[in-house]
Amino acid sequence: MNSAVGKYSIKSVNIRSTHIKRRLLMSFSTVAIFESFLKENIGTEVLVINTNIGMEVYYYAKNDYSTFIKESVLLYTIKNIDQSKLKFKYHLTRDEVYLSFCEALMTFAQYPQIFLAYSKKFIHLKRKHVSSIHVIPILNGFFEEVLQSLSKTGYIPHYEKIERVKNRPQKTDPDKVIIKNLISEILMKKHLN
Repeated sequence: MNSAVGKYSIKSVNIRSTHIKRRLLMSFSTVAIFESFLKENIGTEVLVINTNIGMEVYYYAKNDYSTFIKESVLLYTIKNIDQSKLKFKYHLTRDEVYLSFCEALMTFAQYPQIFLAYSKKFIHLKRKHVSSIHVIPILNGFFEEVLQSLSKTGYIPHYEKIERVKNRPQKTDPDKVIIKNLISEILMKKHLN
């Protein structure tokens, strides 16, 4: 791990494949394991966005974990990807992350299906990570700002579909609620002992 950058801020590592054929860098199940691994080593404020275009790892930390994340990505993809075809970009300040995130969304807006897919993925991840204190609120602010900017131009690709996804009530899985309550109860008992 690299030295401290100075203060806590959102940072990111963007990974792109130079292959013409687009595919996920990691399977859905591998991404869940990878994100969990990063959270154990970096902290709980980690978000991995995995698309056919590439992968983005966002984290909120004081230290620069770019090298650690790069090496971890290489380790997790070693069997499936020609790693010489991967390009990494590091963004270590909020301004750099903002520019990268917004430029990507504005580029995706030129390709309506990609924009729709990315927007749906982001909204899904935002719902999945409701306990995020820093990463999701910051990225959501960037996302909403891009939508506002696009609305001023008069064109948001698939606007109605994105709004439906945003306004769709989140389904609560009864099993997840039960498990969450059991975990809370166990932790309460553990603290009482």
